[in-house]
Amino acid sequence: EDIEVDLYAQAATWTKGGVKQSLRILPGHEYLHPSGYKIRLQKHPASTAYKLIGTAAEGTFCHKPSTVSGGGKSEISKSLNDAVIYGAIYISDFETDMKMVRDIIERDYSNCFKPDYGKLQVRSPSRKILSMDRSLGSVVKLLTPKNEYTKEHLDFIQSIPYRISSIVFAIKRFYRPAWGDDWLSHFSVDIVNGAKGHELKLDGRKLAGSYLRVGHDHVNGGWRTFKLRQDFISADKVQMEDDITASVVVPRERIKGLPEDYSMFPSLKISQNCEWRLFQRPDDAIYPGFDKQTEDDLSGEQIFVSNFKPVFNEEMKDLSERVDFFEIFTDPMKKHMRRCLKEGGVNICSAKPRIWHGEVTKNPRYLQVRPDVARPRDKYLAQLGTRLYRKLPTTDPCVFPVASVIGGRRNNPPDEINGVKILPLCVFNPIHYQEIPELFIDYVCSVTGKSPSTTGAGSEGALTKGPFNAINATADLNNALVSMILTGYGGFSSAAGYIGPNYKVDHDLSLLIPEVWCRMNPEERSPENLIKSGALE
Repeated sequence: EDIEVDLYAQAATWTKGGVKQSLRILPGHEYLHPSGYKIRLQKHPASTAYKLIGTAAEGTFCHKPSTVSGGGKSEISKSLNDAVIYGAIYISDFETDMKMVRDIIERDYSNCFKPDYGKLQVRSPSRKILSMDRSLGSVVKLLTPKNEYTKEHLDFIQSIPYRISSIVFAIKRFYRPAWGDDWLSHFSVDIVNGAKGHELKLDGRKLAGSYLRVGHDHVNGGWRTFKLRQDFISADKVQMEDDITASVVVPRERIKGLPEDYSMFPSLKISQNCEWRLFQRPDDAIYPGFDKQTEDDLSGEQIFVSNFKPVFNEEMKDLSERVDFFEIFTDPMKKHMRRCLKEGGVNICSAKPRIWHGEVTKNPRYLQVRPDVARPRDKYLAQLGTRLYRKLPTTDPCVFPVASVIGGRRNNPPDEINGVKILPLCVFNPIHYQEIPELFIDYVCSVTGKSPSTTGAGSEGALTKGPFNAINATADLNNALVSMILTGYGGFSSAAGYIGPNYKVDHDLSLLIPEVWCRMNPEERSPENLIKSGALE
């Protein structure tokens, strides 16, 4: 259990029988620790740098029942990387900013904790920021406000401009012990038109920062972007369900090997996907290069599509020659378009939905082979890691119970179509909590805002089950109510479309909520704790 993985040496080393063992770490491979923890070497999407990525053995199953059309059922299992934009790390004035950075790095943090909390620290808070005994995550925590800190340290944190803390994290991320105290000489900016530029460089190489897109600016219509932590890695996701799921509730003790994380639930829900192909509506595919999964799916063979524009050879030639359009697509869609142009006939392009009555349809559809079937390696690795973590023999099933219930609601502002007013429905918070009485009023009517599949705000029927299930609504509602009571799950909902009448978010929050949820333990994401801490306001 003494394994050490070194990025710069590109090696994993450990001791067995008193003899040191070594293994070269290669891209495209996944390395599993006996604890189920997974490690891989992966190239940064926007630079030449490689990084080690670690994945926890035990996942977080977010269950999305009673979710209306356009509520984000499919999006919660899509990678957040689709909403990440890569750009430079900017600096205002090199000398001034670097002086502030040096003051932060060389500051004495030995008295940052209140006395009662200071006694509980396993490791000394006086560790230097660039010390190899302090991780990047520890530095982020050190410069993030917490109740455990003294007022002096909290005031110091609040005085740090965001651009400065981002530079500190970048320096910590790339620092090497061989630099000693001379870290500054490795960072620079270019001279542009005789003046110092603003893009930070490491040893002459431009540094890449990652920015998360969350919705649109309601004033000028541009993206709203937020700088991500330098060490942020999006969660690995396995799609467990889509439209139709069968489920059963069992006592927690009946599931072998469960970790303590589930101890707060007396019973647990187990669900099973009932679909082989998923009826997808790729809302974001109209933006070339944005929905990578859809572009990959639609570039394959034997695909059933509906409401996509039939593209004939002449138009396909025009699209392929428009560099401002064609070059934005992912490689699979580019290859598809080139192949279609060569073979001729009638084809499709992921960014060209059907034209209906002179307007682009908002309801393009295709049948997607279940991702866990199309990419079995992802699910296999997830199961293997969990099996090792729980110490389950191969003869026992590896069961993934639901960890949290997060339905989806579609919000829309006031609108008008062909002179007919569309009522607004935009009351749901980004993450919305309702106690069981209110939750089931919501479940009974399953109210929805306007989406590509609906004509306006209204009800989709109890549990949104009308099109799929012939069982009486009262029977399904009774089962859902009993399961919520027996399990003790909190009744959360995530929002899609809009937050209030002004902020358009599309499915950006559907992608983001699982990222937040899987980084919290069950106590942290319990309704009682979130309400007490004001996190839902």
